[in-house]
Order: sequence, then structure tokens, then C-alpha cells
Amino acid sequence: MKYMFLDESGELGFSEKSSKFFTIALLMCGLKEEQELQRIIKKVRQKILKKKLRQSTEIKWNNSNEIIKIKVLERLSRINLEIFSIILDKSKVYDYLKGKKHKLYNYLSNLIINECSIDGKFELIVDRSKNKRSLRDDFDRYIRHSAKDKCPNLTIRHEDSKSNGGLQAMDFISGAIFNKYEFGNISYYNFIKDKIVTEKEFL
Repeated sequence: MKYMFLDESGELGFSEKSSKFFTIALLMCGLKEEQELQRIIKKVRQKILKKKLRQSTEIKWNNSNEIIKIKVLERLSRINLEIFSIILDKSKVYDYLKGKKHKLYNYLSNLIINECSIDGKFELIVDRSKNKRSLRDDFDRYIRHSAKDKCPNLTIRHEDSKSNGGLQAMDFISGAIFNKYEFGNISYYNFIKDKIVTEKEFL
């Protein structure tokens, strides 16, 4: 069994206050590495966070200080995993796509899955951020249909990141890649750059 975790940074808004880039990243690993991923956040919480924060259900990139970010990324750099990423320059998105954000998200997700060498049994774990069940179902149908020849045994799980350490760790990976493009900051990215198999700019 292989595991894939999917996460994104930035957002697909197109106002003046929106981010310039949107990044979507996929992590692929085996069972042993998946178990190590689940433990990363727990260990950082126990060793770094102050006592009153240790019981917090989730550590996110956007609410973590530099020490926590570095500790998580350092631990990730020691795990045998592969990272695939696509970076969207939103200034180059066609106007007709700007009103179809979930379709664009599904399309980018499929593109990044196609970058992986997948056969056998795979499980794709996605943050349950889509509030509408219809959007989750649409995502699942699109990905399964696109991957049916390449990976007929693909299963998809939408989980609350609060209860999944792998998704929380993945949030730090996508955050590090996003910082490289949005702010020109590669200090976080450098921790994981050797794990990156694919890094493509889309459009």
C-alpha cells in the first residue's frame, strides 16, 4: 500500500488582495513513512510547544512560528518520501476559468497525480476543506475517472486535518513551496528541496 497526501497553499481568489500564486503539492510514501509522518506533529507539540498549547488539535503553517516550521521541516527531510508540486501563476489564468475555481482545483490535482509513477494499491488522503458534499463527490469522480487506467485501485479519503498528522505535516510542505514563489523566500524550501521530484509552473 502506498499513500498520497494532497494539500495546497495560497487561494484561488483573483482580487487585488489575493495571493499571486497558488501551489498544490502531493506527498507520496509507503506505510512505514506514513506512520513516521503521523508522529512528526505529535513530537513537535511535545518538545516545542508550551504546556498550554500541547493539547491543541492542530498545528498549521500559518499559525506557527519559525522555530516550529523549521523543526517540522527538519523532521520531514529525514523521511524517505517523494514530493510533487505544481505552481499556478494566477495572473496568467484565463478569465473563463476564474469563475470555476473547484474545476480548476480538480484539474490541477489530476495533473499532479499524473506526475507520479503509480501502480498497485494507493490511497489518496485529502483535507476535508470542501464544505459541500457535492464538491467532494465531484472531485472524487473526476480523479477516479482520470486515474482509472493508470491506477484502478486508487481510493480517496477526505479527512479533517485536525485528526491526521500526515495532512498537518503536508501543510508545512505546501507552505514552504508557496513561500518560495509568493515571497521569494527559499529558507524553508531548502529543507525539502532534495525530496522534490516534480516542480512545475503551470500556465
